[in-house]
Amino acid sequence: MTTTSSPDLVCRPEDLTAAWLAQVLDGTELVATGGTVRDLAVEPVGTGQMGDTFRVSFGTGSEDTAPRSVIAKFASTDDRSRSTGLMTRAYEIEVGFYGQVAGVIRIRMPRCYHGQCDNDTGWFVLLLEDLVGTSQGDQLGGCGAEVAAACLEELARLHGPAWNRGTLARVEWLQRGGADADGFLAGLVTSLWPGFVERYRDRLDPEHRALGDRFIGVLEPWLADRPLGTTVTHGDFRLDNMLFPAGETRPYVVDWQTAAWGPAASDVAYFLGGSLTPDARRRFGSTLLDGYHRALESEGVQGFDREQLDLEYQRLCFGGLVMTVGASMLVKRTDRGDDMFVTSLARYAQQALDLDAEATLPSRRD
Repeated sequence: MTTTSSPDLVCRPEDLTAAWLAQVLDGTELVATGGTVRDLAVEPVGTGQMGDTFRVSFGTGSEDTAPRSVIAKFASTDDRSRSTGLMTRAYEIEVGFYGQVAGVIRIRMPRCYHGQCDNDTGWFVLLLEDLVGTSQGDQLGGCGAEVAAACLEELARLHGPAWNRGTLARVEWLQRGGADADGFLAGLVTSLWPGFVERYRDRLDPEHRALGDRFIGVLEPWLADRPLGTTVTHGDFRLDNMLFPAGETRPYVVDWQTAAWGPAASDVAYFLGGSLTPDARRRFGSTLLDGYHRALESEGVQGFDREQLDLEYQRLCFGGLVMTVGASMLVKRTDRGDDMFVTSLARYAQQALDLDAEATLPSRRD
C-alpha cells in the first residue's frame, strides 16, 4: 500500500482521474503493470458520517474487458464531521492502520490498494477492495447468536495476533491515552452530555438518563481507572462496520478510524452492548463470552483467564455511552443517525444496569 506523498493526494472524488488511478493501481490484479484506466465512473455508497465513500468503476486497456471497481474513501465534506476527524486523528489512524497493522493481524478485512493522508489538514484517500455482493450489518435491528459468535471469533483474530506485540505497542498514533488525553475526553463528553439530553429528551428512558448523569459525574476517574492496554482494538466494533457475504456469518470488518492500543474487553463489551438487543444479550451473552475467550486462546493468548474477561467486560461497558454521546454531537446529523444514537444509548445503559456496572465505578469503590 502506498503511504508516501507521491503520487499527489486526491482529496475529493471529483478530482479522481484515470491517470492517477492507473498510477496507484499499477501492477495489481486490477491494472497490469504499465496498464491504463478508462471509462471512469464514480457513485456514492455507504452511510458513514465521518467520511464519504464512493464506488469507482473503470475499464482498462487490456484484452480483459471485465468491469473493475474499488471503494474510495475520503474525508467528509461536512465541516463539522471533518473537523472532528482531524481533532481525533481519525483519518490519520485509518490510513496508518492499513499501512502498519493490517499485515500483522488475521481479521477479515478488505484489501487496501492505496492510502495517503495529510495529517495537518485531515484530507485523505483510501482505495479499498470492492466487496461486491456483501451487505452491511443492521445496527438498529441487531443480530442473533450465530452472527454474534462469528463476529467475536473474528474479533479474536484482531486481538490475538497483536497481543502484547511490542512493535505495535510502540506505534505513536495507537498510543493516544494518558492523563492529558483522558482529561480532554472527559471534559469534551461532559460538555456534550447536556446537549445530548436536550436533543433526545423525549426519546430517552428516565432510568437510562439518570444512569448517564451519574456516570458523567465520574467519567474522568473512570477513564484513568481503565485496565491497561494489551492489544490493538477496533474502537467501534459494531454491525454497521461489518460487511457480510451472502450466506455467511463471518464478516469483513471495516472503518478503522478509532483503532487504538487498549484492553481487548472494551471491544467485546461495546459489541455485545450495542449490536444485540438487550433480550438477546441477556440470553446469549455468557455463551458468547465463552466462545470469544476460546477463540482468543486459540490465537495463542495466555494469562488472560475467563474471570478477568468478565471483570473487564463489566467495568468497560460504559465505553459505549462515551462513544454514543461524543459521536452523536460531533458529526453531521441524520435521521438514521438519530435513531442509531438513541438506540445505542438505551442498549448501553441497560447493559450497565444489567451488569451492575456502577459497582465498579471509582466513586462506588472508594
